[in-house]
Amino acid sequence: MKRSRALPALALTAALTLAGCSGVGSDPGVSVNGQEFSVAELQEATAQLNEAAEQPAGPQQVVADLALLPLLEEVFAGSPADLSENQVRKVLSAGGVDDPGPATLAAATSRQYQLRLGDPAIMQDPEMAEVVQRAQAVTQEDLAAVDVEVNPRYGDWDVDNGGVVPEVPEWIRFDTAG
Repeated sequence: MKRSRALPALALTAALTLAGCSGVGSDPGVSVNGQEFSVAELQEATAQLNEAAEQPAGPQQVVADLALLPLLEEVFAGSPADLSENQVRKVLSAGGVDDPGPATLAAATSRQYQLRLGDPAIMQDPEMAEVVQRAQAVTQEDLAAVDVEVNPRYGDWDVDNGGVVPEVPEWIRFDTAG
């Protein structure tokens, strides 16, 4: 009896194809309003931002930066302090990051907007009055409305507790009822 070699070869090809689809690079790290960044992109962003930053931060801070970006873009839209991708790339390049990934660019944009909100010279500029008003109008509910899904390896997105908080597995939780 002769076995067909085509069937095992086909099964192997299908298995390899499916394994390729679930590789490390496609593992979702965070999704913000439908824009997904893989675990690999999030790790790359953390490494690249730490290369350019004075104070290193973990992936949880990068997730928080990404989550804030939609609100910050709304606050700064159309203002003299609105950022272009080219401006952010220049800031990163000055910090030693010449080939930033998409998550790095997005998180760095968020950080640049946050720095601008903290810059008295920018915020006291009369041309920035509308930006100041929009920034002051942002509420915790606005932040909660941003659709953020985080890979459990980084924690849970919890606006009420300051952003990304460690996820405690069910088997570790202490039951006070019993």
